[in-house]
Amino acid sequence: MLPSTLRAVPYRSRNHGPRARDRAERARYREQVSAPVRVLVVDDDALVRHALRAFITDDPRVALVGEATDGSEVVEACAAVKPDVVLMDIKMKNVSGVEATRRLLEWDPRCRVVALTTFTTEWRALEVLRAGACGYLVKHSTPEQIVDAVVAAHTGDRVVSPEVQDRFVRAAIEAGDGDRSDLPLLSDRERQVIELIAAGLSNTEIADELHYAEGTVKADIRHINHLWGVENRLQIVLRATELGVISL
Repeated sequence: MLPSTLRAVPYRSRNHGPRARDRAERARYREQVSAPVRVLVVDDDALVRHALRAFITDDPRVALVGEATDGSEVVEACAAVKPDVVLMDIKMKNVSGVEATRRLLEWDPRCRVVALTTFTTEWRALEVLRAGACGYLVKHSTPEQIVDAVVAAHTGDRVVSPEVQDRFVRAAIEAGDGDRSDLPLLSDRERQVIELIAAGLSNTEIADELHYAEGTVKADIRHINHLWGVENRLQIVLRATELGVISL
């Protein structure tokens, strides 16, 4: 473990409309955060841990506060070092990253998990995302892309590697509209909220965009969660994609 006395301060995103946000997104993730985002690396490959350790150490936006070599160690490690974001391998010897993510979020739902793996198949991504991870990256991502993703996850954004997003889109196209007669009905406002969640806007930004109170937006999101049996914003987006409500 690498103990740290750093105290993470939440990074506050700016208000952007959907188009302005798209243009500013990459620059925003490269800004200096208020304090380094505390990262726990979980991977059973020593070479991978070494590589991650090297470039995390070189970027002032992030700080490595601990390492674990198996999913069975994750909850204990998080209790010890209190990371903001966990970079989680999926395939490990004893406890997989998917199961470790479930256990971690049952222990502390506030944890942010980004899967970091060699797999690019959409079903692998869906498995860990449905377990509660907020992102999915492939290991051939550049160091800059990985650190950007860590910072993005800390802000509450979803992060998925482009090649995996492409697979989601192809799968949605191949599935077609299908029989949607049994879908729970959404209001027009709820559909707008889902589209803005998919665009990466926070609750505050959605409220500003739609000219509603933030409490109204939160109530809409709770209703969507209840209708679709999901638990977080990323799962809303994935379910909306599966149902053809939106396209990623």
